[in-house]
Amino acid sequence: MSCRIGMDVGGTNVVTGLFDSEGRLLRRSKVRTIKLSSCELIQQLAGQCKEILAAEGVRESELEAVGIGLPGFIQSESGVVSSANLPFNDVPVATRLQQLLGVPVAVENDVKMVVYGEYLHGAGKGYSHVLGLTIGTGMASAWVSDGRLHEGAGGLAGEIGHISFPDISYMCGCGMKGCLETVASTAGIARQARDGLKAGWVGLLAERFPPEIRDELTSHDVWQAYLDGDAFAGQVFQRTANWLSRVLVPSIALLSPDVIIVGGGVAAAGDIFFDSLRSYVSASLHPLYRERLRIVPPSLGDDGGLYGSAEFALKSRKIGLRI
Repeated sequence: MSCRIGMDVGGTNVVTGLFDSEGRLLRRSKVRTIKLSSCELIQQLAGQCKEILAAEGVRESELEAVGIGLPGFIQSESGVVSSANLPFNDVPVATRLQQLLGVPVAVENDVKMVVYGEYLHGAGKGYSHVLGLTIGTGMASAWVSDGRLHEGAGGLAGEIGHISFPDISYMCGCGMKGCLETVASTAGIARQARDGLKAGWVGLLAERFPPEIRDELTSHDVWQAYLDGDAFAGQVFQRTANWLSRVLVPSIALLSPDVIIVGGGVAAAGDIFFDSLRSYVSASLHPLYRERLRIVPPSLGDDGGLYGSAEFALKSRKIGLRI
């Protein structure tokens, strides 16, 4: 039996999936991320690979390749990673892991791996042209066309969260002012809500989060308030959808996707977010785009990145990608 491993590494958790030669998920594990140093984190990743093999009773010699999705800027051909949320600053993650595991290792941006997984096995299956986004702590996107994951010059394609708008006043962690992800993200939703309460909005959120504990408010709290009937909370999600539509509309005209898959924490808001997003996008699109386009949530849940990175690793190995 041959197998491959896909990993989704975030600032909080490392999720590992073991797949058989047919691409079926055999086992999944999830542990907290170690972030003390790059060497310790790489050792953790190697350890997780060996542990999941042992847990399934698979010999290490049967492992073909390992794929890893990581947040940040990834040089996929060299496997060098720079991430603000992990202890990697120009660290050759692929090379070091390959030395520890003895198999080819491919690294790529985590959002690209999620979208690639959805293209292959999830909400994008059966479509030729798939645009995907994840809206979580930050925001990024990926484009898959006829099976090809678009990298762009320097591997930087897809960082739409760092498009700056003059009417967004927040500073971004990247150093720019007005980046889209400062409002269209889980952190951005909480920020919008806090500023609205400070400006005098009343309702359930105002009752639940008086000024002395307002900094504790999260996007989940905004969502819960909306479910409980808070009109202001609903407006925050509608406003977020409007912001996102401002980058989706020109992207649709440029790429003409069959489907747009929107995942991440914000997408969990459901109809209030998706109905608003579809409405705002449709209002600005030519009918030829509007009539054929679908905007949907992902179907693989939290496992999209596992499927994507495992398949990406195998594909990279077969085409001889330098990793």
